[in-house]
Amino acid sequence: MKKKRIGLALGAFAAVAVNLAGSPLAVADFHDMLVNATGHGHSESGMYAWSVAVDVTCDPAASPIAPPVYFTDNGQPLAGNPVAAGTGNPPLVPACVFNGVVYLSQTQTAFKPTTLGVHHVVATQYKPDGSVLSTMSQDVDVTALPCVYSVGSAQYPFGCQ
Repeated sequence: MKKKRIGLALGAFAAVAVNLAGSPLAVADFHDMLVNATGHGHSESGMYAWSVAVDVTCDPAASPIAPPVYFTDNGQPLAGNPVAAGTGNPPLVPACVFNGVVYLSQTQTAFKPTTLGVHHVVATQYKPDGSVLSTMSQDVDVTALPCVYSVGSAQYPFGCQ
């Protein structure tokens, strides 16, 4: 009787393991969204000043590693849309990094508001048929507008008063 139970338990475990191993990664889940709306060179997360970043589930074996991300600010597209998953500002090679639980790619783009006040920033991925696959948003209160200062050939965005 014990051998039969053990055999059934092992069989069920093997069936679950095969099912999980054969299922593809979901490449549509945003895990985090950060908006760095300050003149500081890097936020605590290492983002560049005046930028938006999302961490999205990706598949390192797929091409593309995840669907592109479209960013909007108060309903208006941000420059450079769509942004390939795993790339951004500055341009990077598409990357998919294992964080111990899932593969994630940070996708980042510039955020250059032209008005003060609350901005509703949205990141969205779409299915091939045009319907929404995944979306995430964040409201940020912009209290200073970005300015660009040039030092040599490099340009740095900082807050203007």
